[in-house]
Amino acid sequence: MTSIGFVLGSTLPPVLLPETSKALESAGFDSVWVSEDYFFTGGVSGAAVVLGATERIHVGIGLLPIYVRHPALSAMEAATLAGAYPHRFSLGFGSGVKFWLEQMGQPQSAPLGAMRETVGSVRALLEGETLTSEGRFTFDGVKLTFPPEFPPPIYIGATGPKMTALSGEIADGVLMSVLCTPEFVANSRRVIDAAATAAGRGHTKITAFAVFSLADTVEEARAAARPVVADYLSLGSGELSKAAGISDELDAILAAGGREKLLAEMPDSWIDRVSICGDGPTALAAIEALGAAGADEVALMPVESHDLVGQVERAGRMLGLSHRN
Repeated sequence: MTSIGFVLGSTLPPVLLPETSKALESAGFDSVWVSEDYFFTGGVSGAAVVLGATERIHVGIGLLPIYVRHPALSAMEAATLAGAYPHRFSLGFGSGVKFWLEQMGQPQSAPLGAMRETVGSVRALLEGETLTSEGRFTFDGVKLTFPPEFPPPIYIGATGPKMTALSGEIADGVLMSVLCTPEFVANSRRVIDAAATAAGRGHTKITAFAVFSLADTVEEARAAARPVVADYLSLGSGELSKAAGISDELDAILAAGGREKLLAEMPDSWIDRVSICGDGPTALAAIEALGAAGADEVALMPVESHDLVGQVERAGRMLGLSHRN
């Protein structure tokens, strides 16, 4: 059975994290993923708040950009959370958003090499090793004083084929961006499994983030999801839209009128294809379709942030989460 998680975006004010986290645990969700988007709510501190407010639910950071923190600091923060909350924490790394990185003067260069070095260094430190090395990052006798007894799983955010293959080679899991389709997940699963096998590694988990809109009718859910899906698709075609089979038509609409034309003319079928959208049974079917394609977990990112506790409670009931756990 596919695990069902929830994405607490960093636009959620910190004061709402405790009650929302408790509601997610009570509703029966398997996990909470805390984003780190600059300059909103912090990913590490946000995860700490969620862990402290709950008792059982698994908490992941998705994702920490690899260019902003030295891996030794990321390892230290991860060791603290994994040590205080064993078996309840996962650490995710990504390349980050170019615009935000440029605001801080952080160049987004050589992502594959930077990711390989980051994951390798963090894993070594979490396992209690002492690092002395020169590369993109310098380590001179760095060793964690409190390495966790149970190091957390390390995830990589991947969309392109090269980063996806690297994830299968070195990571415990892969985080896939919103707008994933079953076709994209299935293609990625093949790449990940081949890389993991070649590296002599075991199963690499896939967590697919998904735009989530739940309502009493499919039409209501689509209407709420439409502007959010349009926002993401207006960034232009790429691997996700290619897998969905909409790249050519998407580029034509954007060239003719940008986001506003896309918002007005985007077919309902696109929303259904790239999001978890509809009533309870329809949403569950879409979740299980991603699971059948190879996703171990689907993490739902709500399209609206008002009354989030109420949304969570309703989602738990409509998706029947209490009967799944």
